[in-house]
Amino acid sequence: MGLFSKIFKQNYGTSVRDNQVRTLSNTKDSIVDNHKEQFILKVSMFSALLLAIFGIGFGIFVKSMAVIFDGFVALVSVGLGALSVVTSRYIYKEDDDIFQYGYVRFEPMVNLFKSLVLVFVCIYAFINALKSIIHGGYAVELGGAAVYSLCAFIFCAVLFTYTHIYTKILESDLIQVDNTEWKIDCVLYLGALVTFGIIYLLPQTNTAFALYVDPILLTVLSLLLCITPTRIAIANFKDLIMVAPIDIDERITEIMERISKEFGFKDYDTHTAKSGRFYMVEVNILTQENFKPKSMQEFDAIREHIAESLMIPSYKIWLSVSFTANPKWL
Repeated sequence: MGLFSKIFKQNYGTSVRDNQVRTLSNTKDSIVDNHKEQFILKVSMFSALLLAIFGIGFGIFVKSMAVIFDGFVALVSVGLGALSVVTSRYIYKEDDDIFQYGYVRFEPMVNLFKSLVLVFVCIYAFINALKSIIHGGYAVELGGAAVYSLCAFIFCAVLFTYTHIYTKILESDLIQVDNTEWKIDCVLYLGALVTFGIIYLLPQTNTAFALYVDPILLTVLSLLLCITPTRIAIANFKDLIMVAPIDIDERITEIMERISKEFGFKDYDTHTAKSGRFYMVEVNILTQENFKPKSMQEFDAIREHIAESLMIPSYKIWLSVSFTANPKWL
């Protein structure tokens, strides 16, 4: 057993069998989590379909074009939900001849697209509400629209809570975007209910102010609701242009500083990137001129040490560690 292998064995107590068991366990966990994620996304997608059918059907029944239009908007969510389901199915698929680095880049692409759609919806609502204020507001019917808003709010609140729980459990960005969609729907329907309540409680003589209640409320809500999808869009855009994640970059630097002192390496260079839930970490190590490893196991021991120190499950990281005695390869 070489020097590096001895040090690594003594300090970190690992073995080939331990690594195999841990990798197998991580793989099983990733499969289970992925199946759960797909199930949650399908529940969200079919729920949006039910809301769309209810909206269109109820709108036809009460003869409300606004409610019918809301139902068609829900159909857009169904399409976005289907896109998330397909993306989730491909995320953990192994690389092939076409996508030789795997399918991990699809997640931030889909999340960016969906979040930008949500931002557009919020901006569209804000512009329309602003136009309504400028043109003197509009009257709000309290009949069938109020019943629809109440039913839709309760439905969306249940789905928001459901997806929010699994966003925390599975740490899925795809579910988080769906959760944001349900939150926006929740707040908009709640805003409509508040509008109906204010108009109902207003004195009959104050009809002029009643015309402005809904557009003013929609203006405020659309601006506030735009914050979350904007943050999601920025985060996923950073993933697409491969901005180095600060926490991982600092962690790998700290690890390499410690390893360099421990094993007497001359220098090192690191590169980090994030794509959705996956991380790419590249480490190039410059060895001393008198460095003479006795076996490949010594190199593997150092790689394993770096992987252990990063504390990222093996199915969520693409780790590359190379060794060189020539500074030009750093």
